[in-house]
Amino acid sequence: MDHPMTNQITNHVDNPMITQLMNDLELAERAVKVFNQSAKKTQLLLDKAIVSPLTDDERETLEALTARYGRALDFLTQKLLRTIDRIELTDDGSVLDRINRFKKRKVLRDDINYAVLKDLRNQIVHEYIIDETDRVVIEVLNFTTLITEMFLKAKEYCHTKGFLTLRSKPHDS
Repeated sequence: MDHPMTNQITNHVDNPMITQLMNDLELAERAVKVFNQSAKKTQLLLDKAIVSPLTDDERETLEALTARYGRALDFLTQKLLRTIDRIELTDDGSVLDRINRFKKRKVLRDDINYAVLKDLRNQIVHEYIIDETDRVVIEVLNFTTLITEMFLKAKEYCHTKGFLTLRSKPHDS
């Protein structure tokens, strides 16, 4: 007789939405990790900039940080949270509607105006803000912890809801 959890695992693995969720979580984790690595490098460069001006190559590192911020935020809000919404059959509305739903689910914090993160991302992507690079970099660095928290809480939510109880088969009893 099959173990009940084995059937659950098979059902989850055969579900394309769960497969998509697992892929999205893996890619989001990588995007957040790379963003955090850039944030650490950038912080070291900013510490150095107090003493001497940054080189052009070092300034490129700052630009990489802002691009990685945009990608990580997009991946979290446009892919990961949307996939969770689709699994729970609530995928409608704008990004801000999605954010509000995730605040109600306690995945995102009520005390944060996530539109500010999105606006910053839009400035980075759609406007050439070379004159404001220092301001933008500081703002992005200020959101580093929040981006990581968003990912971790979304992953925890998936585990709590039972979407990810399938990594390994239980031992035969």
